Amino acid sequence: MTQRRGDGTVGVPAAWLVCALLPVALVCACHSTRQAAAPTTSTTRAATTATPTTSASAAPILKIAPLPVRPVNKSQPTSPQKCPATDPNHPVAPTEAFTTCDIGRTTLYALGPETMQLGLIHVEPPKSLAAGYYDVTLTLDPPSASAWASYTAAHLQDHVAFVRDNLVLEAPIIEDPVTYGRIALTTQTAEGAAQLAQLAGRPS
Repeated sequence: MTQRRGDGTVGVPAAWLVCALLPVALVCACHSTRQAAAPTTSTTRAATTATPTTSASAAPILKIAPLPVRPVNKSQPTSPQKCPATDPNHPVAPTEAFTTCDIGRTTLYALGPETMQLGLIHVEPPKSLAAGYYDVTLTLDPPSASAWASYTAAHLQDHVAFVRDNLVLEAPIIEDPVTYGRIALTTQTAEGAAQLAQLAGRPS
């Protein structure tokens, strides 16, 4: 709305103020075997200083789905044609063993029942490393960080798999206890790293 002053100029009422709130997004590393194997999570908030006429509610916090961990009983190279079919809408029961491939469909894994599920609070975007590799770093919630530290200390040299949608995201061999609550997943292509981050950071 405009107002015309006595001198003929047009003015805008001072009461037209805007208050905006931008969307808010959320947020161990084992030495892994170099096998081909979320959205970024940063917090950004901005608001103008004004006398609001209505209250704005904050966007809901993104909760990442727990990440299952299974022991690897056997692994071998394969081709996509030899990988078993998987259905992400029907996950294998935690108590059941099963055979599946990695997301790149280059390795076939025989997996045992779940040993734990890791709670994630942040998945970083892929980061380029030397020699053409890419890392996707996961940050664990405090209870999972403690549980993973105890597990890795007790299972040195064990082969484990991080699983999502009945596929193996990565299957590292535990070489050292992991006490800092972060897991770095590694892949060889930018496309694979983007898929890895998307699957790892999938909302629950």
